[in-house]
Amino acid sequence: MTVMSFSKPVSQSYGEKRFTQLLADADHNATRDWDRNFITDMQSRFKTYGMGMHISTLQKHHLERIATITANERAHNGTAD
Repeated sequence: MTVMSFSKPVSQSYGEKRFTQLLADADHNATRDWDRNFITDMQSRFKTYGMGMHISTLQKHHLERIATITANERAHNGTAD
């Protein structure tokens, strides 16, 4: 039986500077409970494993989605700065 891996180390997808910036942007933009919990977990795992932390395609999607939430979207969610 072949086991497929759907995750890979962060270092294979991002440089350290880019990944830490994504985490910072996502931390700033996360307003919903699910987003907030997701980013808190990502930050904790990054602190533990660094660039060797594994990240799935879906996790990358969510991280990038949260990191790029605009001011208009935050206003729509009732959480404008």
